Amino acid sequence: MSVNLRMLLICDLNHKMAEHMNSDRFIAEQNAYFARSYEQFALFGGPCVYFHDECLRAGRDAFLSMRHIEMLYATLTAWGMHRMGDAETTKTKLTEWRQFHGSIFALASGLEQFRPCSLLNMSETDYSDAVLQLRPYYQALELSVSEATIVVNSKAFHHLFPEFVPPIDRQYTIRFFTQVPERWRDAKGKFRIISLPPGIDAQFDLFHKTCVDIKRLADRIDPALLENERRLHGVMAPKALDNAIVNYIRIVSGR
Repeated sequence: MSVNLRMLLICDLNHKMAEHMNSDRFIAEQNAYFARSYEQFALFGGPCVYFHDECLRAGRDAFLSMRHIEMLYATLTAWGMHRMGDAETTKTKLTEWRQFHGSIFALASGLEQFRPCSLLNMSETDYSDAVLQLRPYYQALELSVSEATIVVNSKAFHHLFPEFVPPIDRQYTIRFFTQVPERWRDAKGKFRIISLPPGIDAQFDLFHKTCVDIKRLADRIDPALLENERRLHGVMAPKALDNAIVNYIRIVSGR
């Protein structure tokens, strides 16, 4: 067995251990992680919450209208996808408006088919297949100047299909499914950097896997918890799970 293959197998085993450990711990205390999870999200405040809500409202009113895409542009900026500064020192920047808008608008007719899709109301197989069908749209989006696509594309898809696709980030979502808590921090107590695989195909594969992992987690959650988030805060299941995972990382890392 080659060294590279051995390392890949070890990495895959570690990821599976992390996924099961965190998922099992999460399920065992799910009430604690959902409790005040929306309030923790709301603490981001200001444009993070305002543009998020306005983007979802615009999508309900007129899917992929100018207003909807403008609110998406603003929301992704507020959610950390565009940082001020020299483009040579930070690649966390959205593309220029014309490119951003054009890449989404060109896909509008095809994207319509995903609007009925629902994380909660589909079998795992059907859900997995539906996410796989997003591949050509994922690859065609031109939202960020960075080669890292999974975060910006998942957050964009979430604001197009809030019942279907969860927002994904490195700090919380990817960490939850790939690292055991003992590996979250380095010797200085700082969170370890989460690396993404190179290339858009590999990143789509990770996007697909993470969506399915979240679907499996959702199917183990007490439905009343998800219904409460919808009823009390107007939060759909994918975002409710995202909020609870963020809360899990916050609580467990503080113990």
